[in-house]
Amino acid sequence: MSEMLIPRQKRLDTLFYLMIAFALLGPTLGIPLTEGFNLTFFRIAYVLLAGGIILRLVTQKNLETSYMYPVRYYAAFFAFWFMYGLLSLSWVMSMGAALKYLFYMAFMLPLTLSFPFFLQSEEKLWKAKRVLFWVFAAIIFYAVFESITLIHLPPSAFFKTTSASVTSVFTNQNDLATCITLGLPFLATALFMLNLQKKHKWFIYITGVLTIYILIATGSRSNTAFALPLASLMLIIGLPFAVEREKLTKKNIAKAVAAIVAAVILANGLSAIFLSEEARNAAKNKLSSTLGFLQDIKNSAWHMEDGDTGIEKMQTGESAGVRKWLLINGFKFLQQSHYMGIGAGNVEPWMAKYGVKVNKVNLHNWWGEILVNFGVLIFVLYMWLYFWMLWRLWKLASRKHSPSLSPMLRWAAYSTMAALTGYFFGGMAPSSAIHFTPMWITYGLGLAVIALGEAKKAETKQSV
Repeated sequence: MSEMLIPRQKRLDTLFYLMIAFALLGPTLGIPLTEGFNLTFFRIAYVLLAGGIILRLVTQKNLETSYMYPVRYYAAFFAFWFMYGLLSLSWVMSMGAALKYLFYMAFMLPLTLSFPFFLQSEEKLWKAKRVLFWVFAAIIFYAVFESITLIHLPPSAFFKTTSASVTSVFTNQNDLATCITLGLPFLATALFMLNLQKKHKWFIYITGVLTIYILIATGSRSNTAFALPLASLMLIIGLPFAVEREKLTKKNIAKAVAAIVAAVILANGLSAIFLSEEARNAAKNKLSSTLGFLQDIKNSAWHMEDGDTGIEKMQTGESAGVRKWLLINGFKFLQQSHYMGIGAGNVEPWMAKYGVKVNKVNLHNWWGEILVNFGVLIFVLYMWLYFWMLWRLWKLASRKHSPSLSPMLRWAAYSTMAALTGYFFGGMAPSSAIHFTPMWITYGLGLAVIALGEAKKAETKQSV
């Protein structure tokens, strides 16, 4: 009887795939219980999955995790990071904001580690990739529908309005754009690195065209002008190392260039057809003002003058000045905390009380958020592990360093590395990334690929 109560691995795997699908969809699928709390399907699946794992651990007195050895330092850091957050409760200004932030961490950090925990084989990794692709495609297809009908989903900041803004399952355009720049490298590389049927390649290509169209519609400067080009640059640099030389013929390169040019032309054509004049002008003005945005940041003052605390008016509007002063205020708070951090989730209460020249309370910068909330120690460890992940993914993607890897694992390493590289700028778009599941999912995929890839390399060395 006791064995019948133990959740079977297949059921736990199914719950895992459901959980990551619901995680990407966010609060779109959920039950609002109070004004400030939404019981999402992701949280339900997460709790059921965690309960199943705990039950198995209690009944079997063992939980096999040896295959996660290559990513042990990430698990240790996540545990240390969370404990540091708990310790920071002793000095935070707002206990409520800190507990809310730690609540998010309690979901996101295990979500990330669940990828190397559950994806113990290439078959399971491939299944997870397919699940995430179909959810990503659904997000994009709804965004296309939204851009035409102006029907927004409940999580959108523009719900119950006829705003031309496109947000899909997210709250704002920047979140959607960041999800897009994390997902596009996987679509682009799948077309030439995976052995797919022609009909599947066409479907991925069409999805990619629509994705570019939606990215244009969001008007996100940081993602369109910086994150995507940086990810694309990484793909170009890594191409001769990750792809067989016999595939890099002039003919294939010409086809790839033609496909990219056609995708951009088609995406712009869709913008002209489907986007309203208001939406086109808004996106065009934001994207065309990128250089002016940077120039405003460069030319504006970086210190208080005559005690003026008002919002700076610049040529491209208030955004450049506000984002700059959010960081300046954040660095000031960090210094006042003796570089230990002001505590989990306390940027917003500090900014609301002490921030000057700003009309927002969140830093709108993931890297700054980690630094100011948790201090120099956590920030340095986080960044060191992040760069180390990119380096390990690069070695797995390289045919020279990892000749024994399968095409699927090499593709996963190559595309994840590019996506996380682009996120250096993409992380500066969302208001906060602590609950931004596309980032944590991509991070988790990176850990899963490292665990599988390095285990595969070790097996090959032993068999030689």
